[in-house]
Amino acid sequence: MTAKPHNLEIVSTRNKNKIAVTVYRYDTWDGPTPVIVMAHGIGAIKAGGLSPFADVFNSAGYAAVTFDYIGFGASEGNPRNLLYVRDQLQDYRDVIAWVRGAEQRSWVDPRNIVAWGTSFGGMHVSALMAEDHELKAGILQCPLVDGLAGSLQIPLITSLQLTAVAIMDAIGALFGAREPRYIDLTSDGSTPAIMASPEVIEGWARVAPENGETWPNVITGRSLFSIMAARPLLSIHKSTAPLLVVLPTWDHEASLDAAEECVRRAPLGEGLRVAGGHFDLYKGGPSFDANVKGQLEFLKRVLS
Repeated sequence: MTAKPHNLEIVSTRNKNKIAVTVYRYDTWDGPTPVIVMAHGIGAIKAGGLSPFADVFNSAGYAAVTFDYIGFGASEGNPRNLLYVRDQLQDYRDVIAWVRGAEQRSWVDPRNIVAWGTSFGGMHVSALMAEDHELKAGILQCPLVDGLAGSLQIPLITSLQLTAVAIMDAIGALFGAREPRYIDLTSDGSTPAIMASPEVIEGWARVAPENGETWPNVITGRSLFSIMAARPLLSIHKSTAPLLVVLPTWDHEASLDAAEECVRRAPLGEGLRVAGGHFDLYKGGPSFDANVKGQLEFLKRVLS
């Protein structure tokens, strides 16, 4: 049985735009439960790829909360698909603060809130773990935890092409251009994109919206500068709660070396190795079952 998702909106503290939130929990549950607050990857939206994980968490007795960053998906905000790491991190803080609020105490156990991030969402969870010591635990799934290391994985020619667009977009924004210049998130390798290979096209389909919602599959060019400068790996030693890092066998989309280093640096870090690549951990991928099995075992150990 799948829990019926409940859609609502909360107000952003940084610009008063509305953040779209979805709560997954069974209506038949009586009383508060642990809550997994889930952040998606780069350019992705909550309508795609997260509900299978939320269903798994529900089946184990945990509520799950997903959200769209301001400017993405069902959330308000313009320009669309503008990614500043600091702003997305604040959106995440706002959602966690809402979950912790007194109004949610009928269904939330505030002592057992877990931050969960997949791919680029791992950037935000690793930052939160270093600053928010009231979190019970964190889970990073095939994460990007070092923007510089991730940027260096992009082939040089592609990197130069993307950087040119980023510079033009930044200049346009400085002089009041009406529309941003966008860069593609994915391609089959025949055109420049942040993630470019036939493997990416197959894997990206696993995080496509299940409800038919359209998404542009782009971010603004100037977003690249914010990504490259974000390196929460360097602060993960400040974390104090258990942290599970799910590591694929290889990863062409996020720096696997940086993710492994995150396990070593986090005082209570542990790695879960699963077979396959970055997108094989999602529903429809060969490692989904092993991935969620390991996550549930971790949650059973750390949640009181």
